[in-house]
Amino acid sequence: MAGRSARRGLCNLPLFSYLSFMVTSRLSLAVLLSFGAALPLAAHPHIFVDAGLRLFHDAKGAVTAVEVTWRYDELYSLLIASDYDLDPDHDMILNPDETAAMLGFDLNWGGGFSGGLVLSQSGDPLALGAPEPVSFSMLPNGQIETTHRRAVQGATPSAPVVAQIFDPEFYIAFEMILDIAADDRAGCTVTLERADLDAAYVVLEAALQEIGGAVAAEDNFPPVGAHFADRAVIACPD
Repeated sequence: MAGRSARRGLCNLPLFSYLSFMVTSRLSLAVLLSFGAALPLAAHPHIFVDAGLRLFHDAKGAVTAVEVTWRYDELYSLLIASDYDLDPDHDMILNPDETAAMLGFDLNWGGGFSGGLVLSQSGDPLALGAPEPVSFSMLPNGQIETTHRRAVQGATPSAPVVAQIFDPEFYIAFEMILDIAADDRAGCTVTLERADLDAAYVVLEAALQEIGGAVAAEDNFPPVGAHFADRAVIACPD
């Protein structure tokens, strides 16, 4: 399997992110232009997010809700802070007004993206409610982290729950490396199956060729995100 760094790196970011990063970093115009000239066409993904989740159960053991945590990559966090004028003194500490104003900022999903989370039992998808914001914070290294909660319907007490977090269009690359857990139920186990990135990139290359190459993909990127998705299996005793 390819290294996990295959999902990340500045070379995969679009031009506007390069420019914002270079301007913020006050690098020379010559360096900025050299980076821009090296950008690949149809670069995907654009945003990298570490993800985790926590399941909540009712008294019978059926899942009733899930809290999802997203931790944005350092560069995109920098862009968020700049766009929303956060942390102007650069001490990585937000005041209560900043936190309150940003709560739920990333839950207005559009463009067909519905939050990235898929839960299933025995191969059948579970219905998810609308997201409700839980927290917004800036970590000491400047990364932005958010948590939202969604109701879960249709779960049964016995079968393991399978969770995946991905963007079908692969604009966002999610990696499930944060905590994955159940609530306070004893004896639950979590098995994390990491995505086979070598196989996923083979699928991506074939899909790009089918639509006419990278240039055509700028406006019609193939829905390959599921192939890059980690898979977590959460099993709790009856």
